[in-house]
Amino acid sequence: MNITRDEARRIADLAHLEFDEAGLDRMAAEMTKILSYIDQLREVDIEGFEEHAAGSPTPMREDILQSSTDRELVEKNAPAWSDGFFVVPPVI
Repeated sequence: MNITRDEARRIADLAHLEFDEAGLDRMAAEMTKILSYIDQLREVDIEGFEEHAAGSPTPMREDILQSSTDRELVEKNAPAWSDGFFVVPPVI
């Protein structure tokens, strides 16, 4: 499928995007590439693959109790530590 400049302009308008003429050409070319990739995916042989049911639960691992990280070791390896917390530079 080939996206024309007019279709690209219409899609850009729907998305409230502004492009110059070169940008519209580039956008049309990129969308054409994306649609060609989708067409290629339709050609993939998926025979033998089972589809997962939408409502099937996610397999879970066993919930095994483990000891937590040694705080002294964490403090020893931390670049800066104060009152049980990492010291980091202010962000704001």
